[in-house]
Amino acid sequence: MFVKKIFGAVASCLLAGALLVGCGSSDAPQSEKKSDADKIGMIAGLNVSEEKINATIRSIVGVDLDYDVVYYDNLNAMQSGFEAGAVDEISTYKIVGDYLIARHPEFEISDKHKLKLDLRDRFCCAVKSDNQDLIHLIDGAINAMKSDGTLERLTKEYITDLKGTDEPPAVEMPHIDGALTHKVAVTGDLPPLDLIRADGTPAGFNTAVLAEIGKRISRNFELVSIESNARASALASGTVDMVFWVRVPQGDDLLPLNFDRPDGIEVSEDYFVDEIVHVGKK
Repeated sequence: MFVKKIFGAVASCLLAGALLVGCGSSDAPQSEKKSDADKIGMIAGLNVSEEKINATIRSIVGVDLDYDVVYYDNLNAMQSGFEAGAVDEISTYKIVGDYLIARHPEFEISDKHKLKLDLRDRFCCAVKSDNQDLIHLIDGAINAMKSDGTLERLTKEYITDLKGTDEPPAVEMPHIDGALTHKVAVTGDLPPLDLIRADGTPAGFNTAVLAEIGKRISRNFELVSIESNARASALASGTVDMVFWVRVPQGDDLLPLNFDRPDGIEVSEDYFVDEIVHVGKK
């Protein structure tokens, strides 16, 4: 199955702003510049920006960033900027960092700018709040996959058992005649979680989880490839029915409840947990 491609922004970031914090591009506003500070690359609009996380953490425990953030539209652009020396490190999830390091031995996980707090984000699905039926079905499927070992099996197959530069296998999305079809945004910016192979076919852990959910709830999912910073506008406008989402830790002594959940969306049960790391050069 091939992935549809939407070129450019689906709708304006003004519409997206009501739905997702952090919509932007490489021109996104940055914190006050520090002339001697390192530069950290981030993908714009992937989730809540580190600047907002830092501002919230600073208000709670007084921790501040000691680097400047540079935004990129996608992983390829960010990696190119990193290799060219435009940024000193890149911010991503540990599983993505491990994926990049396996293909670039000169890369390494850097602790230079590591936050003092142990924050682990939870991967889930997000839909508009008026789509309660879909989110309830997804929750039931994810909980069943946790109980019967399917989620553990998919994690091993698509993440933990990958060796070196091996790529996760392509995923064939099931098709059920007569069933409802929901469009789901993919970016390809979080391999091996969210991945689009060179030939345009979907692969990776998120897609494998989605295929299993489709079988269990008797719904079809159509994958739509978009830029990370267009996910919010695509969901808000109804161009897609679901996006892959990440919830940051919340609760006592962490971030405020619903810190990263804008009005108008519902999020599913989580199916994967990972920490944010910075990748630097040896």
